[in-house]
Amino acid sequence: MAQAPGGFPLIQELVRQRKYYWSNHVGQQVDAGEFDETDLEACIRSGSVKKTERDRLGNSVGNKVYVIVGRDAKGRRFYTAGKILRSNGHQYFFITAHQAR
Repeated sequence: MAQAPGGFPLIQELVRQRKYYWSNHVGQQVDAGEFDETDLEACIRSGSVKKTERDRLGNSVGNKVYVIVGRDAKGRRFYTAGKILRSNGHQYFFITAHQAR
């Protein structure tokens, strides 16, 4: 299968293939039942990039953090921020996530 182009199409493909992981902060929210993995996946499937920011750690592809707003598995507005990392190919890293305001 051909690799998706970079940016948001690549993020969507990585999430579709379950090539992602998340920060301790997101993990704590999942463990607390605030949302679950299906909400993160639904947000990426349904969402769009609202803005990109400079990656302060500088370890992401293109030095970018993507702010994505979409819908969770129940159809509510949902916010995520994350970045593409090179690790065993590419993986997406969820930095933070929550219900959108």
